[in-house]
Amino acid sequence: MRTRHRRADWTSRRAMTRLGQLMTMFGTSAAQFACNAGAALIATRVLGPDERGIMVLGVTIGSLCALIGGFGIGSAFRRQLCLPDSDRPALVSAFARCSAVGALSAALLGVASTAASAPIIDSALARPLFLLAVGCYTASQMVVGQIVDAWFADGLLRRGGVAAAVTSAGGLAGVLLASGAGSAASLLLAQAGGVGVVVVAETAALRRGGLLNWSPISGGAISGLLRLGAPTLGLSMGLVVVLRADRYAIGLTAGTAAVGVYSLAATLGEIPRMLSAALGQMCLRDISMGRGAPNLVRTTLLAVATTAAAGLLVVFAAWLLVVPLFGQAFGDARELLVILVAAEVCFAPFVVASRGLIGGGWTTAAGVLGAAGAAGAIGVYGVTGSLGGAVGVAVGSAVLYAGLSTVAWTLLRKRVSVSGLEQLRGR
Repeated sequence: MRTRHRRADWTSRRAMTRLGQLMTMFGTSAAQFACNAGAALIATRVLGPDERGIMVLGVTIGSLCALIGGFGIGSAFRRQLCLPDSDRPALVSAFARCSAVGALSAALLGVASTAASAPIIDSALARPLFLLAVGCYTASQMVVGQIVDAWFADGLLRRGGVAAAVTSAGGLAGVLLASGAGSAASLLLAQAGGVGVVVVAETAALRRGGLLNWSPISGGAISGLLRLGAPTLGLSMGLVVVLRADRYAIGLTAGTAAVGVYSLAATLGEIPRMLSAALGQMCLRDISMGRGAPNLVRTTLLAVATTAAAGLLVVFAAWLLVVPLFGQAFGDARELLVILVAAEVCFAPFVVASRGLIGGGWTTAAGVLGAAGAAGAIGVYGVTGSLGGAVGVAVGSAVLYAGLSTVAWTLLRKRVSVSGLEQLRGR
């Protein structure tokens, strides 16, 4: 009897711990999203459709290039650091060196990609100040991602979430300070500068926490990170293409003003994704520790249900407030938002399952899934954008999200039945 009571008490404490972790992740994700959304909405109100569209394209290109610069080593670091036989000092030093090189590479790639897009979308993309802003923004986003991954790798989920939130707050502060400038270049540069200030403080915190050093290392430590991280790059890049290429497609087919309107709807539509993102991070941690995912079905259903409920509230509020706050020029964002919220509901299982695949070490499967999603996004957005403009792209995103969720959830479901040891080794 006592054994049964102790087991029940342990189960209850464990459930409360997981609930606390979930609420912590949700709270920090909500704070991060609120800051990012606040910066986006302020920029939308200040700039108008055309300049806002230019800024969105810079953010889109910069976000993708930041992931390319990271080369998946953040996910690899999270995977390797928790293993019992890992060489912690060597891994930390290798991660720091790869991150430094990646930040510079990402910035250069972002500038080159933006300049190359100017002839086919809008010549304003090639303005020198805007190119500088894109380079700074790209580098800052790449470093922020690495900082968050470093905290998560050490099991400090709350600290990593706080880091993501405070850096986003820095970006919001930068946008607020530059809100009188009235140009996409100035706002984007200010946002990158605000993030950069916080990044300096977070870097110092990593060093105090033993997650940043420059000790001598062997080439094997770096190659190990790159070898394990490279497959996850397919997922990361694929995810950015899936979530951001719609703006680029609209820019090609309908112009920068349409990008600005669509971006407002997309920003609001991403609000319901916060809890599913928190659930996904917990799924990654559980599986990486060999615990499996015994509550995978319930976790996925919870992600879908909360996304749908939050989405309805967002649509209702937006229908009342978009035109009074942003003007009639953004009125079409309301209809787009309805479609995009439905797409978010379809996307919730993917948000959970894709993180679970990385946590289990199934990086090749995750990478192939991401690459397939990117290829599908290019085709779907290209066709639907040509046929239906912004509305067509929104409908295409819902179809694409549903397909990705089905495949990702099926892949993870098949793999979580293996033993904890096999999960730790991965495939």
